[in-house]
Amino acid sequence: MTDRMARVNDLLRDTVAEVVAGELKDPRLDVPLLSVTEVRASRDLRRARALVSVMAEPNDSAEAQAASLRDALAALRSAEPFVHRMLRKKLHMKRIPWIEFQRDDRIALSAGVDARLRALAAAQGEGESDDAAASA
Repeated sequence: MTDRMARVNDLLRDTVAEVVAGELKDPRLDVPLLSVTEVRASRDLRRARALVSVMAEPNDSAEAQAASLRDALAALRSAEPFVHRMLRKKLHMKRIPWIEFQRDDRIALSAGVDARLRALAAAQGEGESDDAAASA
């Protein structure tokens, strides 16, 4: 990827995130964390893929989390024409790409890995304290 495309992708990501956070009023987007993690524009700038990470309440069941992710993505996909119009107003580019929203599981996966590492560290810490108590 060229430096120009990297700058365009960063500009699109920042602007799409701004529009999603400040302009969209869909109740399906009322989730604790909705983040536009990356935008990948095509070379001809006709289309761009916006990767979106949605985190629901950690105490929710897996079904509730999946439903909130599905609802948020449906809201974003239905708002694609609005997002495109807002990008046309905010950006001074010859061609504004049509944004397609897709889910990005990288943050959720890293949170799961982090939770597993913490559990492993806690289990090892308990094992060490049991060994110290046994030797005393």
